[in-house]
Amino acid sequence: MRDLKAWFVREVLPLEADLVQYLRHHNRHRGDLGDLRQEVYLRAFESAQTQIPQSTRPFVFAIARNILVDRFRRERIIPIDPSLDLDAIDIPTDEPGPDRSTIARSEF
Repeated sequence: MRDLKAWFVREVLPLEADLVQYLRHHNRHRGDLGDLRQEVYLRAFESAQTQIPQSTRPFVFAIARNILVDRFRRERIIPIDPSLDLDAIDIPTDEPGPDRSTIARSEF
């Protein structure tokens, strides 16, 4: 654990300026840069617990890219409003409408 902390301080933290610049350039939401940076640090630290990577810079920036991609995907998902009245939405069905039923009865 001591080696991991030393690696983090020696290899990861000096990348902060470049990491923040990367996140600022590729992120739509400027307000959450600090949160993104912390998430990158957390994932890097947790991932390095099993094995410290040989190339720290590509490792850290791959984590940052993956986090941004995950967030972008989540933003594209349209949430369903639980207060929405689903019965009020006109959803087409395979059942004939009332006009078709009336016509069918008259023809019969």
